[in-house]
Amino acid sequence: MVSENDREILQQILDLTETACGASLELLERYTEGDLEGALGLLSDLEAAVRTVASAQGPLVSELEHAYTSEMLENIQDTLEEILRSIEGDRPERAAMKMEFQLFPFLRQLKESLYFWGMIYPDPEEMARYYRTEFAEHDRNFYIDQDGRARYKLTVVVAGYNHLETTKRCIKQLLKETDFDALNAELILIDHGSTDGTLEYFEGLGVGKVIHFKKNVRMYMFATLFQLCQSEYFAFVSNDVLVTKDWARVLLNCMESDSKIAVAVPATPNISNFQMLDAPTDDPEEFIAWANRRNGPDPSRWSDRARLMPPLGIYRTQAVNQLGFADPYFYSMEYWDDDFSLRARRAGYRQIVCGDVACYHFGSVTGNEGQIREGTLVYGRELFEKKNGVDAWGNGFCYDYQAVQIFKQVLPSQGAVTLLGIDCGMGDTPLQIRNELRRRGQSCGISQLTCQKEYLPDLLPHSDAAQYVPDLVDGLCGSFHEQRFTCVYLNRDIGMYEDIPRLLGAVSRRVLPGGWFIFSCENAFYALTVHALLQLRMPTDGRRHILTDLDAVWEEAKKRFSYVQTVPVEQAINGVEEFALRHFGAEVPLAEITQKLRTQRYYFVCRK
Repeated sequence: MVSENDREILQQILDLTETACGASLELLERYTEGDLEGALGLLSDLEAAVRTVASAQGPLVSELEHAYTSEMLENIQDTLEEILRSIEGDRPERAAMKMEFQLFPFLRQLKESLYFWGMIYPDPEEMARYYRTEFAEHDRNFYIDQDGRARYKLTVVVAGYNHLETTKRCIKQLLKETDFDALNAELILIDHGSTDGTLEYFEGLGVGKVIHFKKNVRMYMFATLFQLCQSEYFAFVSNDVLVTKDWARVLLNCMESDSKIAVAVPATPNISNFQMLDAPTDDPEEFIAWANRRNGPDPSRWSDRARLMPPLGIYRTQAVNQLGFADPYFYSMEYWDDDFSLRARRAGYRQIVCGDVACYHFGSVTGNEGQIREGTLVYGRELFEKKNGVDAWGNGFCYDYQAVQIFKQVLPSQGAVTLLGIDCGMGDTPLQIRNELRRRGQSCGISQLTCQKEYLPDLLPHSDAAQYVPDLVDGLCGSFHEQRFTCVYLNRDIGMYEDIPRLLGAVSRRVLPGGWFIFSCENAFYALTVHALLQLRMPTDGRRHILTDLDAVWEEAKKRFSYVQTVPVEQAINGVEEFALRHFGAEVPLAEITQKLRTQRYYFVCRK
């Protein structure tokens, strides 16, 4: 935020930028109506306005942290020159395209950047008001009507920032596997400040709209691309993705099945968040051949998730108009997708991994450079927590794979299931349990209790019932009309709770006869925990020390459940055998000791 002394200057700049936005639309109107003289006059006026803004904002640049206004102004000036060259070269369609889809959106983003970083950030109250009342409206797409209708069914957007050979491979496969006419789809190619011939390659293809950022503006490219799409749905395809047969048709089939689906992604390898666990090969060509044989609409292979990682994501434009798309506050280029997922989740929209279509993802070809060079993952995560009040990688951000596998084995194979989730954070594990039951043809009612109030907005929209309780045990005693459940799942480590016997007793009373309670506990004798103690450091998860007596937990569980089994989760750790031999000698059962040292946590599987 600029100082009080500079706010008057900034307001004048914003007024001039607003005028320039209007003038750019008038420029397009005059030019398309054949008023060349009027258009050239407006073009000259816009060049003068850009020079004035550049001069006036110069003293404020140091106060406009992460605004990229200088780069934006250079992009706008370059666009004005492109338009003039197109007019002089008798290329009217190109000139009009640059006016509508480059000049106006660039000016619009300049105005928003000046406003957010100059008038809003970092004041907490102003930021809360901005996200509540202005962000989505300022970001909205004007090409879709209130009923969701638009010129095209789908816009496909590919952006490239150097890595030309990777981009070429992506585009070649995209053009091969996408019937734009049959889909009623358009293609937009974005060169985001490349210096390796990407622009020339895009221009030489002779397909779609080509948008050129002379200078890279980081997150503002994502904010801009949403505003360019003349379609009901838009798909952003990362340039390190290879699409496969029928990819767009299958994803659209999912999106059109429910108006509450905001975004869907294909199954892809080399991505976090368990969005593909069964890739048969890491060879791209072999993968494509395999995917081409298996792709096909199959709702049983869809998975509702609490968040998505979208190397290729298809979005509902109408939903994004309500939510806003990419927030440039995440200037690190990381966690903007987590932020979108949080907004979609809390607004009650569904987010789907479509297991019925697989596409190949090489894995962070462009983004990996910033992660290594600038540590973007670290401060991007910090930005997320500052904005949203929760950790992007906090409780329940991705489902508990081991717990889900256990539930698949113990739950009844038929009939309806009722699930009570306890402290499930963002709620991904209950959703995945329901996904697995749905694949069996079973329904699953989800109720949630949480003593982490910050996560209640994540749980409410995607549960049959959800409550915040200050004291978990008290909440278990009186919630949901004392309903009893087929299964209960505790998402946090049980060592996080002060009175484990009381908690186990309260849970036991909420489990139906024959029902299941599953929870986990960190192993105090895990090799890395032992190593920390030997370094005179107390192992901690950042909230409290976790050194729980597993035998005591076992004894307390046995008092309240008829059947208790522990399932160890082991990790491969080098040197464990040597450590065990050195400290315990060959006379003791080393296999048992090494297993205990490798076990990170134990899952307790308890039956009522």
